[in-house]
Amino acid sequence: MRKKRVVFGAILALCVVFSAGVFTGAATNQAEPGSSGDPLITKSYLEERLLEMQNTNSTASNGNSQSNVDLTTLQSQIAELEEQNVALQKQISTVKAEAKKGSFKKVTVKKGKKLVVKYGSELVFYSGEGIWITSNDQYILDLSQGEHVQNGTSAVLYHNYMIRSGSNLEAVKDMVVYVRGTYSIK
Repeated sequence: MRKKRVVFGAILALCVVFSAGVFTGAATNQAEPGSSGDPLITKSYLEERLLEMQNTNSTASNGNSQSNVDLTTLQSQIAELEEQNVALQKQISTVKAEAKKGSFKKVTVKKGKKLVVKYGSELVFYSGEGIWITSNDQYILDLSQGEHVQNGTSAVLYHNYMIRSGSNLEAVKDMVVYVRGTYSIK
């Protein structure tokens, strides 16, 4: 037991001595402000840093004037593009209006009625059954087959016809056609 006390006391003494050395060393390494252990910045270092800051500021001010020029240029380009956009929007509106005028219109003709199609009109026969009535075989052109339609000929499904003069399409059964141009039903 005595041996344990001696070992314990020796360890405790070493810890106290070691701790005292650590605290003493740390205290001597801390320099007081203004002492040789606490260096101040030198005048040359300070002058170098101030010169760098002045150069940075002058470069930034030159960059700002260049940025202002670039900004003005970009704003003028934006204004030009907005004007072009307005002009293009007007053109699109005009084209859409013209396209609506020239689009096909679905027409349903009941059995026994006649579809009178005027000069320059175009017709697509979609469903039903109909017979072409014309005074001259040269007045109706079947664009799908590339030939003239004879009087009394049945209309062929899904064929595209061009009318050169007022011609009639008589409905043998209810029929649906798509017409681009002037027409009437009698």
